[in-house]
Amino acid sequence: MDDPSKTRQESLHESASRDISERKAAEEKYRSIFENAIEGIFQTTIDGRFLSANPALAHIFGYESPEDLMNSVTDIGRQIYVNPETRPEHMRLIDEKGEVKRFETQGFRKDGSICWVSINTRLVRDDAGNPKYYEGFVVEFTEQRLMKEDLLRTHKLESLGILAGGIAHDFNNLIMAVQGYVDLTRLYLAPDSKARSYLESAQQCIDQTGELTSRLITFSKGGAPFRKSCDVEELVQSAVHSIVKEVDVKTAFDFADDLWPTEIDELQMKQCFYSLTTNAVEAMPGGGKLTVRTENVEIPKGTAFPMKKGSYVMITFADEGVGIPVEHLDKVFDPYFSTKERGAQKGMGLGLSVCYSVLKQHEGYIWVDSRPGKGTAVNLYLPVRVVHKAKGKKVKKSSAADTRRVLIMDDERSIREIERSYLELLGYEVTDVKDGQEAIDAYTRALHNDRPFDLVLLDLTVRQGLGGQLTMERLLKIDPKIKAIIASGYVDDPVIEHYRNYGFRGAMKKPFKGEELKSLVEKILRGER
Repeated sequence: MDDPSKTRQESLHESASRDISERKAAEEKYRSIFENAIEGIFQTTIDGRFLSANPALAHIFGYESPEDLMNSVTDIGRQIYVNPETRPEHMRLIDEKGEVKRFETQGFRKDGSICWVSINTRLVRDDAGNPKYYEGFVVEFTEQRLMKEDLLRTHKLESLGILAGGIAHDFNNLIMAVQGYVDLTRLYLAPDSKARSYLESAQQCIDQTGELTSRLITFSKGGAPFRKSCDVEELVQSAVHSIVKEVDVKTAFDFADDLWPTEIDELQMKQCFYSLTTNAVEAMPGGGKLTVRTENVEIPKGTAFPMKKGSYVMITFADEGVGIPVEHLDKVFDPYFSTKERGAQKGMGLGLSVCYSVLKQHEGYIWVDSRPGKGTAVNLYLPVRVVHKAKGKKVKKSSAADTRRVLIMDDERSIREIERSYLELLGYEVTDVKDGQEAIDAYTRALHNDRPFDLVLLDLTVRQGLGGQLTMERLLKIDPKIKAIIASGYVDDPVIEHYRNYGFRGAMKKPFKGEELKSLVEKILRGER
């Protein structure tokens, strides 16, 4: 007969074994989930020290392993949360509700770079209701955040584009007139005339206004670059030296060997380099060092930056200044945002927004990495473009204008007067009209009278009547071999950027100097364009 007590003992033993096995299985399942989860999982003490962390959490914050994270970070509020206002708000919500869901904040990685994370946290209490520890999940969304910021920033710039473009066009027309009268006046002055020095000063002011309108357009939705191959490093050095020559800032250049070729708009990129150098100088009022580096980089698919996969030239401006406060990092590319006092020369908040637009138009990207008290590094990414070398052509020798005939169309009387006077001084026979239909009529009459125009200069936009594009379409039907130049204060128009696609031999951005007009006219008439 079986001993009842033994049977009961065996039953309890079997039950206990089963419980242990189930518990071990549950623990192994939990451990597997903990170790392989794509979200970061953590437990911390009430004072912010890690009790546990999984591999995903370590990866999010740039650590090699959970052990590396836990041994390095002794206070997550100080070492992981970036914004000083973030942790108190996080803790307040937990204290009030016992948990917080989808709390978005910035975080520091091990290397000091910033990431964006969403945190779900809850407070665990013991049986007596006393706080025991915190636990939760962390999801990184840096890439999505950057793409969202990029989209919002683009919308802001586009909303200002119409206003900026219109102002810039009208302003360029006015400056074009001033530029023309300055050029013409200089032609009538003796080389040693005192008035020449005043005109040189006036020319410097005109050049500055041209840079201002260029900034207005490049930070708008337009500002399409006139790309061409150039020595990027020489352009960088020239821009930096022109800014730092009168300040107590040292410069160092670390240029890569065999830098990949890229095509850029020299005027736009130089403005960008000016702004970055000026920002660096102002960040180091007591002096310091500005280091500019160039290197070839490959951007892989799926990068956190909103950039296409491919080859890029990276240009870095790194200073030793005060750095940018964390709460301002998200705003540095916003139009008119500035932490400096307002003034005519600085503090208008256009610098970085212009740089952003320039890089956007070049299909590149700009990224700011700044740490308060440790300086700022601004990285520019320019896509590598295949540079096609033009085949050599036999160029006819330069000859005098003889009796070459030029037709000018512009709705601004002062601009017609300036262009006509300058070209007549160069020996050309000039006819000027105020709109497209008059230009078509004049060109047709000249052909019928066997006295055709050798060149036509058309303004892209007129207030009434036909503008330059439609006028050119009709002139091409009359004379497919017509030689014409398009000019405009709207430098962002595709007709200006891709003028050859519309039948033109050249394009000019207002305001332009008399020498620029002379050079382009001569090249076209010599058959070089």
